[in-house]
Amino acid sequence: MNSKLLLASLKTQELNMSQLIESLETQKRAIVNNDYTSLEEAIGKEQLILRKIEQEEASRIKLIRDIAKQFNLNLNSHSLDDLLSKGARYFESDVKEIMTYRKSLKTKIEYILKTNTQLKDVIEFSRNIIKETMMMIAGPSKRAIVNKRV
Repeated sequence: MNSKLLLASLKTQELNMSQLIESLETQKRAIVNNDYTSLEEAIGKEQLILRKIEQEEASRIKLIRDIAKQFNLNLNSHSLDDLLSKGARYFESDVKEIMTYRKSLKTKIEYILKTNTQLKDVIEFSRNIIKETMMMIAGPSKRAIVNKRV
């Protein structure tokens, strides 16, 4: 049944999100420790993970479409919420597990968003420090050049 495939997809996506969190944590440590090599490696790994997440998301959407066709469900979107609200009775045995994965994914995504915001703030702060340092070295007459480079 397609609900089992959907469960497998959600499980894979949860693993992908865990790997993304690990990569973000590595990036955070690398930035704090000023370890450029580790940062570059973590960013490369992050790109691979993001591709896997994108592929799995496409797979999940296809599975939801297939389930909707199989049970003649008229879904407004191909979201998990829409599927559960309109078709949960067709796969009652798996609904609890699907909801567990959905909740876990939501929690991980919220953590990823928070971590990305923190990284963005740290990077912006670092850029400002570099910019101010360059201004002190170059002098006030070179402000336009410094602004272009940083």
